[in-house]
Amino acid sequence: MHSHSSALNQRVTALAAMTQAVYLVNNIARKGTADTEDCRVLMESIFANAPNSDNDSQHHSDNNSPAPPQQSVADLYGGIDKLNTGLRICSQLLRGEKIPGAKDLMLYSAGLITLERRLGKKEATRQQLANGMQRIGHQRQYFGDAMHHNVIAAIADLYGNTISNMKPRIIVRGKPEHLSQSVHTQRVRALLMTGLRAAHLWHQHGGGHLNLLLRRKALLRELESLQAQ
Repeated sequence: MHSHSSALNQRVTALAAMTQAVYLVNNIARKGTADTEDCRVLMESIFANAPNSDNDSQHHSDNNSPAPPQQSVADLYGGIDKLNTGLRICSQLLRGEKIPGAKDLMLYSAGLITLERRLGKKEATRQQLANGMQRIGHQRQYFGDAMHHNVIAAIADLYGNTISNMKPRIIVRGKPEHLSQSVHTQRVRALLMTGLRAAHLWHQHGGGHLNLLLRRKALLRELESLQAQ
């Protein structure tokens, strides 16, 4: 068993988290439902190490400041076992298995990776996101639950006011009867925000579009060893 904080391990963990996010988005869009615990893990993760945790007075600490070195990506999600769904789906996608909605899952993931790269060049939008998440962090503390509908609605609004205005826009495909309900569209946007956070972690640990294409075997091996744990 190798060091749990190797760059490849960190990258793969972030990739699994992003895959879990797009998989849940796809489930909500197509079936109107998604696993609550899988959602909770992702929702909690965007408050982990967020600016409001320990340095309320420091506005300059935005989401781009690197995590403290001793913290692994898995720690942000409460342990690798909390990302089982993402690990499983990510392995299936990398193996090219025919799973429902595979094409959409790949599109959403590619969109998030591209958006996250572009966000890196948009200082004002990043500041808006950091301030918004700080505000929502207080709401989360007040309600005591990242899955509280007010918290999810606030994250969805923040996504709508920031990320939705950027290109490429992520167009979520699904059944109109699900996507026409605000409770579902809010969860979709909030989950896309968690996917963006995971894309940031993927990028931060050396991931890029080409890694997905050229290092598929290495990624798969690491995914399988994480699943085996």
